[in-house]
Amino acid sequence: MDLNIKKNACFLLLLLSISLTSWAQKPKEITIEGEAPFAAGYEIRLTTYTDYISYNPIKSASAKIAPNGHFKLSFKASTISLVEIEINTSSAELFLVPGYKYNFNISMDEQLFKMFNPADENGYLLIVPESIDTNDLNLKIQKFNYFFEPLVEDYLYQITIQRNHSAYDSLEMKVKEKFPVEYIPTNYYNTYIFYTLGQLEAITNTKEPQKTYNKYFNNDFILYDNPAYMTLFNYYYDNYLYLSPRISKAVLDASINEKCDYMILFNAVGKDFSLVNEKLRELVIIKNLAQFIGNEEFNQDNIFKLIDYIFKNTKFPEHKIIAENLVQKITKFSTGNKVPTYDFRYANGSKFNPKEFEGKWVFFQFFNTQCADCIREMLVIEELMKAYKDKITFVSISVDADQTKFSQFRKKYNQFDWEFVYFNQSYDWLNSMEIYSLPEYLLFSPDGKLYSRYPPALDKDFSLFLLRLFSEEEKDVNPLDVRGGE
Repeated sequence: MDLNIKKNACFLLLLLSISLTSWAQKPKEITIEGEAPFAAGYEIRLTTYTDYISYNPIKSASAKIAPNGHFKLSFKASTISLVEIEINTSSAELFLVPGYKYNFNISMDEQLFKMFNPADENGYLLIVPESIDTNDLNLKIQKFNYFFEPLVEDYLYQITIQRNHSAYDSLEMKVKEKFPVEYIPTNYYNTYIFYTLGQLEAITNTKEPQKTYNKYFNNDFILYDNPAYMTLFNYYYDNYLYLSPRISKAVLDASINEKCDYMILFNAVGKDFSLVNEKLRELVIIKNLAQFIGNEEFNQDNIFKLIDYIFKNTKFPEHKIIAENLVQKITKFSTGNKVPTYDFRYANGSKFNPKEFEGKWVFFQFFNTQCADCIREMLVIEELMKAYKDKITFVSISVDADQTKFSQFRKKYNQFDWEFVYFNQSYDWLNSMEIYSLPEYLLFSPDGKLYSRYPPALDKDFSLFLLRLFSEEEKDVNPLDVRGGE
Protein backbone atom coordinates (compact mmCIF):
# COMPACT_ATOMS: atom_id res chain seq x y z
CA MET A 1 0.00 0.00 0.00
CA ASP A 2 1.59 3.32 -0.98
CA LEU A 3 1.93 6.48 1.08
CA ASN A 4 -0.96 8.24 -0.68
CA ILE A 5 -3.41 5.53 0.34
CA LYS A 6 -2.02 5.68 3.88
CA LYS A 7 -2.49 9.46 3.96
CA ASN A 8 -6.02 9.23 2.61
CA ALA A 9 -6.98 6.55 5.09
CA CYS A 10 -5.73 8.35 8.21
CA PHE A 11 -8.41 11.03 8.12
CA LEU A 12 -11.16 8.51 7.55
CA LEU A 13 -9.97 6.15 10.26
CA LEU A 14 -10.08 8.99 12.78
CA LEU A 15 -13.70 9.54 11.89
CA LEU A 16 -14.45 5.83 12.07
CA SER A 17 -13.00 5.41 15.56
CA ILE A 18 -16.23 6.23 17.43
CA SER A 19 -17.76 3.47 19.53
CA LEU A 20 -20.43 1.47 17.72
CA THR A 21 -23.23 -0.31 19.54
CA SER A 22 -24.88 -3.52 18.38
CA TRP A 23 -28.06 -3.21 16.32
CA ALA A 24 -29.28 -6.68 17.09
CA GLN A 25 -31.00 -8.27 20.07
CA LYS A 26 -29.66 -7.99 23.58
CA PRO A 27 -26.49 -10.12 23.89
CA LYS A 28 -26.72 -13.40 25.77
CA GLU A 29 -23.88 -15.39 27.27
CA ILE A 30 -22.51 -18.45 25.48
CA THR A 31 -20.42 -20.93 27.48
CA ILE A 32 -18.11 -23.61 26.12
CA GLU A 33 -16.57 -26.14 28.47
CA GLY A 34 -14.72 -29.37 27.86
CA GLU A 35 -11.52 -31.38 27.71
CA ALA A 36 -8.46 -31.05 25.45
CA PRO A 37 -5.78 -33.18 27.15
CA PHE A 38 -3.44 -33.15 24.13
CA ALA A 39 -3.08 -29.35 24.51
CA ALA A 40 -2.70 -29.00 28.30
CA GLY A 41 -1.00 -25.74 29.17
CA TYR A 42 -1.73 -24.05 25.85
CA GLU A 43 -4.11 -21.17 25.26
CA ILE A 44 -7.48 -21.88 23.67
CA ARG A 45 -9.00 -18.95 21.78
CA LEU A 46 -12.42 -18.21 20.36
CA THR A 47 -12.49 -15.91 17.32
CA THR A 48 -15.64 -14.31 15.90
CA TYR A 49 -16.17 -12.09 12.86
CA THR A 50 -17.73 -8.64 12.91
CA ASP A 51 -19.03 -9.12 9.37
CA TYR A 52 -18.76 -11.48 6.40
CA ILE A 53 -17.48 -8.95 3.88
CA SER A 54 -14.24 -7.86 5.55
CA TYR A 55 -14.02 -11.02 7.69
CA ASN A 56 -12.45 -8.92 10.42
CA PRO A 57 -11.49 -11.40 13.20
CA ILE A 58 -12.10 -10.57 16.86
CA LYS A 59 -10.78 -12.63 19.77
CA SER A 60 -13.97 -12.92 21.83
CA ALA A 61 -12.66 -15.24 24.55
CA SER A 62 -9.53 -17.08 25.61
CA ALA A 63 -8.32 -19.26 28.46
CA LYS A 64 -5.38 -21.41 29.40
CA ILE A 65 -6.08 -25.14 29.21
CA ALA A 66 -5.54 -26.67 32.66
CA PRO A 67 -2.85 -29.33 33.28
CA ASN A 68 -5.60 -31.97 33.32
CA GLY A 69 -6.86 -30.73 29.92
CA HIS A 70 -9.99 -28.92 31.14
CA PHE A 71 -11.01 -25.58 29.65
CA LYS A 72 -13.89 -23.13 29.89
CA LEU A 73 -14.73 -20.16 27.69
CA SER A 74 -17.58 -17.70 27.74
CA PHE A 75 -18.61 -14.62 25.79
CA LYS A 76 -21.75 -12.72 24.86
CA ALA A 77 -23.42 -12.59 21.45
CA SER A 78 -26.68 -11.24 20.11
CA THR A 79 -26.96 -13.44 17.01
CA ILE A 80 -25.95 -16.94 15.96
CA SER A 81 -22.21 -16.78 15.34
CA LEU A 82 -19.84 -18.78 13.18
CA VAL A 83 -16.70 -18.95 15.31
CA GLU A 84 -13.21 -20.39 15.14
CA ILE A 85 -11.94 -22.44 18.06
CA GLU A 86 -8.14 -22.15 17.95
CA ILE A 87 -5.27 -23.78 19.82
CA ASN A 88 -1.88 -22.66 18.52
CA THR A 89 -2.44 -22.61 14.74
CA SER A 90 -4.97 -25.46 14.72
CA SER A 91 -8.63 -24.61 14.44
CA ALA A 92 -12.19 -25.76 13.86
CA GLU A 93 -15.43 -23.94 13.04
CA LEU A 94 -18.58 -23.96 15.14
CA PHE A 95 -21.99 -22.32 15.07
CA LEU A 96 -22.88 -20.96 18.50
CA VAL A 97 -26.36 -19.88 19.60
CA PRO A 98 -26.78 -17.05 22.16
CA GLY A 99 -27.76 -18.30 25.60
CA TYR A 100 -26.56 -21.89 25.03
CA LYS A 101 -24.05 -23.91 27.03
CA TYR A 102 -21.84 -26.34 25.13
CA ASN A 103 -19.74 -29.27 26.34
CA PHE A 104 -17.09 -30.50 23.91
CA ASN A 105 -14.13 -32.82 23.91
CA ILE A 106 -11.35 -31.68 21.57
CA SER A 107 -8.71 -33.96 20.10
CA MET A 108 -6.13 -33.89 17.32
CA ASP A 109 -3.22 -35.85 15.92
CA GLU A 110 -0.30 -34.60 18.02
CA GLN A 111 2.19 -34.57 15.13
CA LEU A 112 -0.10 -32.35 13.08
CA PHE A 113 -0.80 -30.18 16.11
CA LYS A 114 2.90 -29.29 16.34
CA MET A 115 3.02 -28.10 12.72
CA PHE A 116 2.85 -24.38 12.00
CA ASN A 117 0.05 -24.79 9.47
CA PRO A 118 -1.61 -28.17 10.07
CA ALA A 119 -4.40 -27.32 7.63
CA ASP A 120 -1.86 -27.94 4.84
CA GLU A 121 -2.01 -31.61 5.83
CA ASN A 122 -5.76 -31.55 6.42
CA GLY A 123 -5.17 -31.25 10.15
CA TYR A 124 -7.99 -29.67 12.17
CA LEU A 125 -9.26 -29.81 15.71
CA LEU A 126 -11.80 -32.58 16.15
CA ILE A 127 -14.68 -31.39 18.30
CA VAL A 128 -17.07 -33.97 19.71
CA PRO A 129 -20.04 -33.04 21.96
CA GLU A 130 -20.32 -34.94 25.22
CA SER A 131 -23.97 -35.70 24.46
CA ILE A 132 -25.94 -35.85 21.22
CA ASP A 133 -28.69 -33.28 20.69
CA THR A 134 -30.45 -33.87 17.38
CA ASN A 135 -31.66 -30.25 17.40
CA ASP A 136 -28.17 -28.82 17.77
CA LEU A 137 -27.43 -26.46 14.87
CA ASN A 138 -23.90 -27.83 14.43
CA LEU A 139 -25.12 -31.39 14.14
CA LYS A 140 -27.80 -30.43 11.62
CA ILE A 141 -25.43 -28.38 9.45
CA GLN A 142 -22.72 -31.04 9.71
CA LYS A 143 -25.20 -33.69 8.57
CA PHE A 144 -26.15 -31.51 5.60
CA ASN A 145 -22.52 -30.85 4.67
CA TYR A 146 -21.58 -34.54 4.85
CA PHE A 147 -24.34 -35.26 2.34
CA PHE A 148 -23.85 -32.16 0.20
CA GLU A 149 -20.07 -32.10 -0.34
CA PRO A 150 -19.69 -35.45 -2.13
CA LEU A 151 -22.84 -34.66 -4.12
CA VAL A 152 -21.24 -31.43 -5.33
CA GLU A 153 -18.17 -33.35 -6.45
CA ASP A 154 -20.39 -35.53 -8.66
CA TYR A 155 -21.89 -32.48 -10.41
CA LEU A 156 -18.99 -30.03 -10.13
CA TYR A 157 -17.80 -30.17 -13.74
CA GLN A 158 -21.28 -29.91 -15.21
CA ILE A 159 -22.19 -26.96 -13.00
CA THR A 160 -18.98 -24.92 -12.89
CA ILE A 161 -17.52 -25.61 -16.34
CA GLN A 162 -20.50 -26.45 -18.52
CA ARG A 163 -22.89 -24.11 -16.66
CA ASN A 164 -25.46 -26.90 -17.00
CA HIS A 165 -28.63 -25.83 -15.19
CA SER A 166 -30.28 -29.22 -15.56
CA ALA A 167 -27.35 -30.72 -13.63
CA TYR A 168 -28.04 -28.20 -10.88
CA ASP A 169 -31.74 -29.15 -10.93
CA SER A 170 -30.79 -32.80 -10.43
CA LEU A 171 -28.53 -31.91 -7.53
CA GLU A 172 -31.21 -29.74 -5.94
CA MET A 173 -33.78 -32.54 -6.29
CA LYS A 174 -31.52 -34.95 -4.40
CA VAL A 175 -30.98 -32.41 -1.62
CA LYS A 176 -34.72 -31.78 -1.32
CA GLU A 177 -35.32 -35.47 -0.73
CA LYS A 178 -33.44 -35.26 2.57
CA PHE A 179 -33.30 -31.62 3.65
CA PRO A 180 -35.57 -28.55 3.72
CA VAL A 181 -34.87 -26.26 0.78
CA GLU A 182 -37.03 -23.22 1.31
CA TYR A 183 -36.64 -19.53 1.95
CA ILE A 184 -37.43 -18.83 5.61
CA PRO A 185 -35.29 -15.79 6.51
CA THR A 186 -35.97 -16.12 10.23
CA ASN A 187 -34.71 -19.72 10.29
CA TYR A 188 -30.90 -19.84 10.28
CA TYR A 189 -30.69 -23.53 9.31
CA ASN A 190 -33.13 -23.26 6.42
CA THR A 191 -31.50 -20.17 4.99
CA TYR A 192 -28.05 -21.74 5.35
CA ILE A 193 -29.15 -24.61 3.08
CA PHE A 194 -31.13 -22.35 0.73
CA TYR A 195 -28.21 -19.97 0.10
CA THR A 196 -25.59 -22.72 0.00
CA LEU A 197 -27.50 -24.18 -2.95
CA GLY A 198 -27.82 -20.66 -4.33
CA GLN A 199 -24.04 -20.41 -4.63
CA LEU A 200 -24.15 -23.21 -7.20
CA GLU A 201 -27.27 -22.03 -8.98
CA ALA A 202 -25.75 -18.57 -9.43
CA ILE A 203 -22.92 -20.16 -11.43
CA THR A 204 -25.37 -21.77 -13.86
CA ASN A 205 -27.20 -18.42 -14.15
CA THR A 206 -24.09 -16.49 -15.15
CA LYS A 207 -25.68 -15.37 -18.44
CA GLU A 208 -29.03 -14.67 -16.77
CA PRO A 209 -28.11 -12.88 -13.52
CA GLN A 210 -31.64 -11.56 -13.00
CA LYS A 211 -32.76 -15.08 -12.16
CA THR A 212 -30.30 -15.20 -9.29
CA TYR A 213 -31.30 -11.74 -8.12
CA ASN A 214 -35.02 -12.46 -8.22
CA LYS A 215 -34.73 -15.71 -6.29
CA TYR A 216 -32.12 -14.80 -3.69
CA PHE A 217 -31.92 -11.03 -3.21
CA ASN A 218 -35.23 -9.51 -4.28
CA ASN A 219 -36.72 -9.46 -0.77
CA ASP A 220 -36.73 -7.39 2.40
CA PHE A 221 -33.97 -9.23 4.26
CA ILE A 222 -30.19 -8.89 4.22
CA LEU A 223 -28.89 -11.77 6.31
CA TYR A 224 -25.67 -10.16 7.52
CA ASP A 225 -25.00 -12.91 10.08
CA ASN A 226 -25.55 -15.91 7.83
CA PRO A 227 -22.28 -16.91 6.08
CA ALA A 228 -24.10 -18.82 3.32
CA TYR A 229 -26.11 -15.72 2.37
CA MET A 230 -23.04 -13.48 2.54
CA THR A 231 -20.94 -15.90 0.47
CA LEU A 232 -23.52 -15.68 -2.30
CA PHE A 233 -23.70 -11.91 -1.87
CA ASN A 234 -19.90 -11.58 -2.18
CA TYR A 235 -19.89 -13.75 -5.31
CA TYR A 236 -22.81 -12.08 -7.05
CA TYR A 237 -21.83 -8.49 -6.23
CA ASP A 238 -18.07 -8.84 -6.58
CA ASN A 239 -16.84 -5.68 -8.36
CA TYR A 240 -20.41 -5.31 -9.56
CA LEU A 241 -20.38 -1.54 -10.21
CA TYR A 242 -17.37 -1.94 -12.49
CA LEU A 243 -18.47 -5.09 -14.32
CA SER A 244 -22.22 -4.64 -14.74
CA PRO A 245 -23.13 -3.87 -18.37
CA ARG A 246 -26.01 -1.76 -17.02
CA ILE A 247 -23.67 0.71 -15.26
CA SER A 248 -21.58 2.83 -17.59
CA LYS A 249 -17.99 3.85 -16.88
CA ALA A 250 -19.11 7.42 -17.56
CA VAL A 251 -21.49 7.25 -14.58
CA LEU A 252 -18.71 6.03 -12.30
CA ASP A 253 -16.28 8.61 -13.61
CA ALA A 254 -18.74 11.48 -13.12
CA SER A 255 -19.95 10.50 -9.66
CA ILE A 256 -16.58 9.39 -8.23
CA ASN A 257 -13.81 11.23 -10.07
CA GLU A 258 -15.44 14.47 -11.21
CA LYS A 259 -18.08 15.34 -8.61
CA CYS A 260 -17.34 12.96 -5.74
CA ASP A 261 -21.06 12.93 -4.97
CA TYR A 262 -22.49 9.91 -3.19
CA MET A 263 -26.12 10.68 -4.00
CA ILE A 264 -25.36 10.98 -7.72
CA LEU A 265 -23.67 7.57 -7.57
CA PHE A 266 -26.44 6.09 -5.42
CA ASN A 267 -29.24 7.26 -7.71
CA ALA A 268 -27.45 6.41 -10.96
CA VAL A 269 -26.57 2.81 -10.12
CA GLY A 270 -30.06 2.25 -8.72
CA LYS A 271 -31.30 1.87 -12.28
CA ASP A 272 -29.65 -1.56 -12.37
CA PHE A 273 -32.25 -4.27 -11.59
CA SER A 274 -29.97 -5.86 -8.97
CA LEU A 275 -29.64 -2.58 -7.05
CA VAL A 276 -33.26 -1.48 -6.73
CA ASN A 277 -33.37 -2.23 -3.01
CA GLU A 278 -31.82 0.85 -1.37
CA LYS A 279 -30.36 -0.97 1.63
CA LEU A 280 -28.80 -3.65 -0.55
CA ARG A 281 -27.60 -0.98 -2.96
CA GLU A 282 -25.73 0.86 -0.23
CA LEU A 283 -24.08 -2.34 0.94
CA VAL A 284 -22.94 -3.10 -2.62
CA ILE A 285 -21.57 0.43 -2.99
CA ILE A 286 -19.56 0.08 0.23
CA LYS A 287 -18.11 -3.25 -0.88
CA ASN A 288 -17.30 -1.99 -4.37
CA LEU A 289 -15.81 1.34 -3.32
CA ALA A 290 -13.41 -0.62 -1.12
CA GLN A 291 -12.52 -2.73 -4.15
CA PHE A 292 -11.70 0.46 -6.07
CA ILE A 293 -8.95 1.36 -3.59
CA GLY A 294 -5.71 0.91 -5.50
CA ASN A 295 -7.47 1.10 -8.89
CA GLU A 296 -5.80 3.90 -10.84
CA GLU A 297 -8.99 4.60 -12.79
CA PHE A 298 -10.52 6.17 -9.68
CA ASN A 299 -9.48 9.20 -7.64
CA GLN A 300 -8.30 7.63 -4.39
CA ASP A 301 -9.00 10.70 -2.24
CA ASN A 302 -12.58 10.65 -3.49
CA ILE A 303 -13.00 6.95 -2.77
CA PHE A 304 -12.19 7.53 0.90
CA LYS A 305 -14.41 10.60 1.01
CA LEU A 306 -17.35 8.61 -0.34
CA ILE A 307 -16.87 5.80 2.17
CA ASP A 308 -16.64 8.42 4.90
CA TYR A 309 -19.90 9.99 3.70
CA ILE A 310 -21.65 6.64 3.93
CA PHE A 311 -20.23 6.04 7.40
CA LYS A 312 -21.52 9.37 8.69
CA ASN A 313 -24.90 9.36 6.95
CA THR A 314 -26.06 5.76 6.65
CA LYS A 315 -29.31 4.75 8.36
CA PHE A 316 -28.03 1.21 8.82
CA PRO A 317 -25.70 0.48 11.77
CA GLU A 318 -24.43 -2.69 10.06
CA HIS A 319 -23.02 -0.54 7.26
CA LYS A 320 -21.06 1.65 9.65
CA ILE A 321 -19.22 -1.37 10.98
CA ILE A 322 -18.57 -2.83 7.53
CA ALA A 323 -17.26 0.50 6.18
CA GLU A 324 -14.88 0.82 9.11
CA ASN A 325 -13.65 -2.76 8.84
CA LEU A 326 -13.03 -2.57 5.11
CA VAL A 327 -10.93 0.60 5.39
CA GLN A 328 -8.91 -0.88 8.25
CA LYS A 329 -8.38 -4.13 6.37
CA ILE A 330 -7.21 -2.42 3.19
CA THR A 331 -4.88 0.06 4.89
CA LYS A 332 -3.52 -2.05 7.78
CA PHE A 333 -0.27 -2.82 5.96
CA SER A 334 0.26 0.64 4.50
CA THR A 335 3.80 1.99 4.49
CA GLY A 336 4.42 4.01 7.66
CA ASN A 337 2.00 2.09 9.87
CA LYS A 338 2.94 0.91 13.32
CA VAL A 339 2.51 -2.79 13.98
CA PRO A 340 0.82 -4.17 17.10
CA THR A 341 3.04 -4.58 20.15
CA TYR A 342 4.78 -7.93 20.41
CA ASP A 343 6.74 -9.78 23.11
CA PHE A 344 9.50 -11.76 21.42
CA ARG A 345 12.19 -13.42 23.54
CA TYR A 346 15.80 -14.49 23.12
CA ALA A 347 16.82 -18.07 23.90
CA ASN A 348 17.91 -16.95 27.39
CA GLY A 349 14.46 -15.50 28.11
CA SER A 350 15.40 -11.82 27.84
CA LYS A 351 13.06 -9.54 25.90
CA PHE A 352 13.75 -8.48 22.34
CA ASN A 353 13.69 -4.67 22.18
CA PRO A 354 13.19 -3.30 18.64
CA LYS A 355 14.12 0.23 19.77
CA GLU A 356 17.73 -0.93 19.99
CA PHE A 357 17.79 -1.10 16.20
CA GLU A 358 16.13 2.20 15.32
CA GLY A 359 18.13 4.08 12.71
CA LYS A 360 18.68 0.90 10.69
CA TRP A 361 16.46 -1.09 8.41
CA VAL A 362 15.12 -4.21 10.12
CA PHE A 363 14.08 -7.40 8.30
CA PHE A 364 11.98 -10.06 10.04
CA GLN A 365 12.18 -13.63 8.77
CA PHE A 366 9.62 -16.02 10.31
CA PHE A 367 10.65 -19.66 10.46
CA ASN A 368 10.31 -22.86 12.39
CA THR A 369 12.68 -25.78 12.77
CA GLN A 370 10.60 -27.99 10.47
CA CYS A 371 10.78 -25.52 7.58
CA ALA A 372 13.70 -26.62 5.38
CA ASP A 373 13.19 -23.68 2.99
CA CYS A 374 13.47 -21.26 5.89
CA ILE A 375 16.78 -22.71 7.02
CA ARG A 376 18.15 -22.65 3.47
CA GLU A 377 17.24 -18.96 3.33
CA MET A 378 19.48 -18.35 6.32
CA LEU A 379 22.44 -19.08 4.05
CA VAL A 380 21.27 -16.12 1.95
CA ILE A 381 21.03 -13.94 5.07
CA GLU A 382 24.57 -15.03 5.97
CA GLU A 383 25.85 -13.66 2.67
CA LEU A 384 23.79 -10.47 2.89
CA MET A 385 25.19 -9.83 6.36
CA LYS A 386 28.67 -9.59 4.90
CA ALA A 387 27.64 -6.78 2.59
CA TYR A 388 25.02 -4.87 4.59
CA LYS A 389 25.42 -5.61 8.32
CA ASP A 390 25.98 -1.91 9.08
CA LYS A 391 22.79 -0.87 7.30
CA ILE A 392 20.21 -3.55 8.03
CA THR A 393 19.47 -5.81 10.97
CA PHE A 394 18.16 -9.31 10.29
CA VAL A 395 15.89 -10.94 12.85
CA SER A 396 14.88 -14.60 12.49
CA ILE A 397 11.79 -15.35 14.55
CA SER A 398 10.98 -18.91 15.53
CA VAL A 399 7.29 -19.78 15.58
CA ASP A 400 7.77 -23.32 16.89
CA ALA A 401 5.00 -24.42 19.22
CA ASP A 402 7.63 -25.98 21.49
CA GLN A 403 10.21 -23.45 22.67
CA THR A 404 12.77 -26.17 23.34
CA LYS A 405 12.93 -26.76 19.58
CA PHE A 406 14.10 -23.17 19.18
CA SER A 407 16.71 -23.52 21.93
CA GLN A 408 18.07 -26.69 20.36
CA PHE A 409 18.18 -25.00 16.95
CA ARG A 410 20.30 -22.13 18.30
CA LYS A 411 22.82 -24.56 19.71
CA LYS A 412 23.00 -26.53 16.47
CA TYR A 413 23.29 -23.51 14.15
CA ASN A 414 25.34 -21.14 16.25
CA GLN A 415 27.28 -20.05 13.13
CA PHE A 416 24.32 -17.88 12.16
CA ASP A 417 25.46 -14.60 13.67
CA TRP A 418 22.41 -12.31 13.75
CA GLU A 419 19.33 -11.80 15.90
CA PHE A 420 17.32 -14.95 16.71
CA VAL A 421 14.22 -14.72 18.91
CA TYR A 422 11.24 -16.82 19.89
CA PHE A 423 7.71 -15.56 19.19
CA ASN A 424 6.64 -16.48 22.73
CA GLN A 425 3.27 -18.01 21.78
CA SER A 426 2.11 -14.69 20.28
CA TYR A 427 -0.54 -16.27 18.06
CA ASP A 428 -2.80 -13.22 18.21
CA TRP A 429 0.04 -11.09 16.86
CA LEU A 430 0.71 -13.56 14.04
CA ASN A 431 -2.98 -13.48 13.12
CA SER A 432 -3.06 -9.68 13.16
CA MET A 433 -0.11 -9.60 10.77
CA GLU A 434 -1.59 -12.45 8.68
CA ILE A 435 1.40 -14.72 9.15
CA TYR A 436 -0.21 -17.98 8.09
CA SER A 437 2.57 -19.85 6.25
CA LEU A 438 6.35 -20.08 6.18
CA PRO A 439 8.62 -18.48 5.30
CA GLU A 440 7.14 -15.01 5.74
CA TYR A 441 8.77 -11.60 6.08
CA LEU A 442 8.33 -8.03 7.30
CA LEU A 443 10.53 -5.03 6.55
CA PHE A 444 10.76 -1.99 8.84
CA SER A 445 12.24 1.37 7.92
CA PRO A 446 14.81 3.11 10.15
CA ASP A 447 12.06 4.99 12.02
CA GLY A 448 10.74 1.66 13.32
CA LYS A 449 7.56 1.74 11.24
CA LEU A 450 6.36 -0.80 8.72
CA TYR A 451 7.87 -0.35 5.29
CA SER A 452 6.53 -3.48 3.61
CA ARG A 453 4.44 -6.41 4.75
CA TYR A 454 5.40 -8.24 1.56
CA PRO A 455 9.04 -7.46 0.71
CA PRO A 456 10.78 -9.55 -1.97
CA ALA A 457 11.59 -13.11 -0.92
CA LEU A 458 15.08 -13.82 0.35
CA ASP A 459 15.74 -16.44 -2.31
CA LYS A 460 14.45 -14.27 -5.17
CA ASP A 461 14.71 -10.50 -5.56
CA PHE A 462 15.73 -9.37 -2.08
CA SER A 463 19.44 -9.01 -2.94
CA LEU A 464 18.58 -6.70 -5.83
CA PHE A 465 16.14 -4.86 -3.58
CA LEU A 466 18.91 -4.10 -1.06
CA LEU A 467 21.34 -3.11 -3.80
CA ARG A 468 18.88 -0.53 -5.06
CA LEU A 469 17.87 0.55 -1.56
CA PHE A 470 21.42 1.38 -0.53
CA SER A 471 22.70 2.66 -3.84
CA GLU A 472 23.86 6.26 -3.72
CA GLU A 473 23.37 6.64 -7.47
CA GLU A 474 19.77 5.40 -7.40
CA LYS A 475 18.67 6.73 -4.03
CA ASP A 476 15.54 8.32 -5.53
CA VAL A 477 14.34 5.12 -7.20
CA ASN A 478 11.61 3.11 -5.51
CA PRO A 479 13.53 0.02 -4.28
CA LEU A 480 10.39 -2.11 -4.44
CA ASP A 481 10.50 -1.79 -8.25
CA VAL A 482 12.91 -4.68 -8.71
CA ARG A 483 12.35 -4.59 -12.48
CA GLY A 484 13.94 -1.19 -12.81
CA GLY A 485 10.76 0.64 -13.73
CA GLU A 486 10.16 -1.30 -16.91
